[in-house]
Amino acid sequence: MIYRHLPLLLLVLSLHCTHAPIAPPLPATVQTIAVLPPNNRTGDLLLVESASFWDPEAARPGRVTVADALATDARAQLERRGVKVMAPEAVTAAIGNQTPGSLEEAAALVARGKLEGGALYLEIRRWDADMSPLHPRRILVAVEAHLIDAATGQVVWTAHYSLRPVPTPGAITRWVAYTIAARKVAEGLFTP
Repeated sequence: MIYRHLPLLLLVLSLHCTHAPIAPPLPATVQTIAVLPPNNRTGDLLLVESASFWDPEAARPGRVTVADALATDARAQLERRGVKVMAPEAVTAAIGNQTPGSLEEAAALVARGKLEGGALYLEIRRWDADMSPLHPRRILVAVEAHLIDAATGQVVWTAHYSLRPVPTPGAITRWVAYTIAARKVAEGLFTP
């Protein structure tokens, strides 16, 4: 079964080696950034952990998803780069518990929420663990990031984490691998 996906994996690995992404630097004009809830377009919940010990995939309050982990890691990366980041509670107070379903919806939420500075819209396009269920060695990832200027509603920065595997050394479960991958993707999005 793994051998069926081997040609695709080899292609992705070869593209990754020859075309490493270079993220453009963030614009200096945006002093404060609100990280919007990421849009998960994979069709999978991508649970990292849950409030239920016995069933981590249980759909209950208290569950943490890859989107949550990616937003947290994006905030941490922005703060490391000296950007003032709005607290998640302040973002929720401004836009409610809505997750934008597109870049256009994100711009509309930013305008309605009267956010200052900029808003980061993240879109998870692909997030798949390799076929080994016990020790996933890599996650196949594609993510896009757009920074929206709150004053104009225009996109002022874009970064693409194009489809490629993210190594997850030491991961003993899929959820640990997801967490490692989220951290690496966030770092890759903001490293010029």
